[in-house]
Amino acid sequence: MLHQKKNHLFQAMVLASALGLVVSTTAQARVTKIIIDETTPMAVEKGQTAPAIAYETIAGRAFGELDPKLPHNALIQDIELAKDKDGKVRYVASFVIHKPVDLKNASGLLWHDVPNRGRVYPFSSREQAFGDIFLASAWQGDNSGNTRVRPVNSAKTGQFLEVPVARQLNGDPVTGEVFGRIVNRSGTSSQPLIVQSNPLPYKPVSLDTSKAKLTSRAGEGMHGQVIDEVRIADSEWAWGKCDDKTPFPGTPDATQICLKQGFDPKRLYQVVFTAADPYVLGIGFAAWRDVGDFFKNAAKDETGAANPIAGSAKHSIGRGVSQSGNFLRGWLHLGFNQAEHGGMVHDGMWPIIAGRRIALNFRWAQADGVLELYQAGSEGPQWWLPHPDPVRGLPAAGILDRCTASNTCPKIVEHFGSAEVWALKLTPEWVGTDGKQDLPLPNTVRRYYIA
Repeated sequence: MLHQKKNHLFQAMVLASALGLVVSTTAQARVTKIIIDETTPMAVEKGQTAPAIAYETIAGRAFGELDPKLPHNALIQDIELAKDKDGKVRYVASFVIHKPVDLKNASGLLWHDVPNRGRVYPFSSREQAFGDIFLASAWQGDNSGNTRVRPVNSAKTGQFLEVPVARQLNGDPVTGEVFGRIVNRSGTSSQPLIVQSNPLPYKPVSLDTSKAKLTSRAGEGMHGQVIDEVRIADSEWAWGKCDDKTPFPGTPDATQICLKQGFDPKRLYQVVFTAADPYVLGIGFAAWRDVGDFFKNAAKDETGAANPIAGSAKHSIGRGVSQSGNFLRGWLHLGFNQAEHGGMVHDGMWPIIAGRRIALNFRWAQADGVLELYQAGSEGPQWWLPHPDPVRGLPAAGILDRCTASNTCPKIVEHFGSAEVWALKLTPEWVGTDGKQDLPLPNTVRRYYIA
């Protein structure tokens, strides 16, 4: 128990308690309404003993409203094309809270976790032992697979964010080209377009293959070279579901491809097609910001519904693992630790095994991408302090530039393992793109490498 206390005090001291912030009780994020969908006793994970402090789990939805005119909302891609008639932009974000049943047992520390492709990681028994509060809220608005939008929320299902699609100012749909990939698959059955683990969130506007382009490649080089690319004739493939019982062209299906001659596992297949109605996915940054700020600072929503943890969070730490840690780095880089009212949202931030920034804030983003070749996510600064990028000819910049300008930078702990170095392109954060020197760390960042 003494070891646990020391560990907890270390985390809190490094990330939160030394800041001496005055928490606002009046200024609130633009979460206008919350709905509690379920409240249950908190389940004890297999192999763990029940904590001394009784906990409960709350799952619900937060209804948010954004003002596109505010500078730190205006940088959201396509936000002007997502407005309602009153000029505001709205979203619905699911959330899960683990809290002491009796808030007198709360420690004052709020962990705000980032779901990983809708999944919420278990709340640590060590943190429960101290009465910490756990909040996880949605950011991924692609409405696909485990992050698909649901009418109600549950702690047992994937967390989701409902966001508007971009529409032209005259109301017409926004269209554009999207690419999808099929890699390391074989056989004559059709293959779905998958991004890591979820379906590609965009569909073709037409199932006419002449309006798309399907190619196969033998390989790709690290500098963008395409090896042995062959275009597949429009008559040789179909948008459809097929198998041995339903051969080519199969049953029409906009989510998968049927190839007349079958797929060769040694080749990569890439389709480029026209899609419509892009989700305004950058809203996910603002939604995660505003939901965290609301539960930390607000007493109630605009309908009078009480914040179930009101007054119990004196300090807060944003935390994410892997893809979720990449989200945090991108979130901070774009300045979203500044709340709509101008104050700081989280005192600390803990990106775990996160070697890059997530590529979310652009049209047709693929939020599940893992930084494979030709996927976005490596552009721009990967390091904390301003540093030039001589290899790509970019000026000096850093992840902390915006929060430094607004005086909203949190204390940061980052830690990695070997996979982030060898497989996930972490090292530019340490040595830049030219690799000539170790880059300095700011005083607010602590880095740990766990071999």
